[in-house]
Amino acid sequence: MLAGEEAVKIFDNFHNEYVQAKIVPISLRHIQQIELSWKPQLQNEKCWDKNLDISQYLNEPRTYEVCVLEYDSIAQGLIVLQITKHYSRLEIGKNLIYVNLLNVAPWNRASIQEIRNYKGVGTILLFFAILRSFSLGFQGRIALNSVKEAENFYQRMPFLIAGYDLFDLENNGKIVNLKYLEMPEEQAELVMLNLYLSSYLN
Repeated sequence: MLAGEEAVKIFDNFHNEYVQAKIVPISLRHIQQIELSWKPQLQNEKCWDKNLDISQYLNEPRTYEVCVLEYDSIAQGLIVLQITKHYSRLEIGKNLIYVNLLNVAPWNRASIQEIRNYKGVGTILLFFAILRSFSLGFQGRIALNSVKEAENFYQRMPFLIAGYDLFDLENNGKIVNLKYLEMPEEQAELVMLNLYLSSYLN
């Protein structure tokens, strides 16, 4: 389980400046915010994750890390990482982190409101997944299945398509075919180098 917190920066669109945020293990307060603030908006907008349910991950801390990006005491984004029992399809036999969920608060989504409250939440959470992979000795390797709505977002990162998988996203028997994407070691190193250079130049 993640120990402590990770300091990060996100862009405040209303004040036109970067602000200091943090990534922390999820708490009861965050869960309540997701249930009471996130989900009504997600359902109203008919988002792909309108039935967001993280309960299945909370009872297996040895397998999953559930973290939020928090700013101003509010959960701005959520990530669920499977840290065990997942292996690369591109580099057979090598461990990686599988990103089970990557969700951004509705007020930070361009698809919901023209001017997002905070920009960069999803990207920072993805960088965090790569950093956790390095810290666990997986050399930055991560993987995920992308919903259609997020494919453009992931295309901007150096993921490689490693197949397709079937999912029942809404638990209603409606099966969808989602791309399985992997970021190998070499690409992860490039992402971290670019992030370091960007931070240094800023």
